[in-house]
Amino acid sequence: MKKFRNGLALVTGLSLLAALSACANPSSAGTATDSDAPTGGNTAVEVAVDEEIAAMVPEEIRSKGSFTVSINPDIAPIKYVDENGKMAGLVPDLLTHAGAVMDLDVNLAKGTFDGMIPGIESNRFEVIGSINDFKERQATVDFIDYLKTGSAILVPADTEADEMTPQDLCGLRVGYGRGTVQQGLIEEASAECQAAGKEAIAVSPYGDGGAALLGVKSGQDDAYWGDAQSLLYNAKTTPEAYKVVYKDVAGPYGIGLNKENTEFRDALREALLSMVEDGTYDEVLKKWGQEEYALPELPLNTGPALEK
Repeated sequence: MKKFRNGLALVTGLSLLAALSACANPSSAGTATDSDAPTGGNTAVEVAVDEEIAAMVPEEIRSKGSFTVSINPDIAPIKYVDENGKMAGLVPDLLTHAGAVMDLDVNLAKGTFDGMIPGIESNRFEVIGSINDFKERQATVDFIDYLKTGSAILVPADTEADEMTPQDLCGLRVGYGRGTVQQGLIEEASAECQAAGKEAIAVSPYGDGGAALLGVKSGQDDAYWGDAQSLLYNAKTTPEAYKVVYKDVAGPYGIGLNKENTEFRDALREALLSMVEDGTYDEVLKKWGQEEYALPELPLNTGPALEK
């Protein structure tokens, strides 16, 4: 028998879209810090607890009544900080609802990209929400793959070309996020430029996506190579400032957990799968414009190897 609880959660069904706040300007995202202090900001509403799934939660977490998710909030609409300074986006919505299904509160904590895997390995928090799933990361982290992803190149809206390839970046200044897969892609493309006798790509590394977007908007950079979801969203919502000239499909986004935390991994995955079954998963993706990237099977550890 299911019961209901008040908690950090989302309403189910069609009322989900009306109950949650609209997206903020994504260019304001990227205020990540090294702090893991919860930010809150989710609406307390009634969500059905699935008692069978709740029973799967290990006692260490059940006794606390909550778990902590570390998020680098710089990839709107997946995860960002809204105009009120609160966590928002697709992955906070999914995880706060899944927490309520398990009868748990969810602490959303600001983190930095390079602190994600070390933090999960040292059990500073229970969940990474989320990063690209790659085989190399699976050595210490299990991933619940919940969304297809890829890379894209964003340029100023007044750029003459509507389509570009990585080879067209030779001699240009390109921004990227430190430690991301795009850093390696730019290095590879730059080496190809030099091998062809062309000028190398000048790089602008950034700690967050908001700063990289500003680099393009201000004219400091000619382009920004980042996650497709974020850049397509920014181009769609701010067409007077940006456009996307290249995109590809790469490995999935994964919600990460410590490799040894298999009981909680399975409970969280079942909670997310229950959202697929009742339609909430589809509604959350639709709300954030990510329907074409749906991965409703929520497989484990399907990410590819990093390209060298």
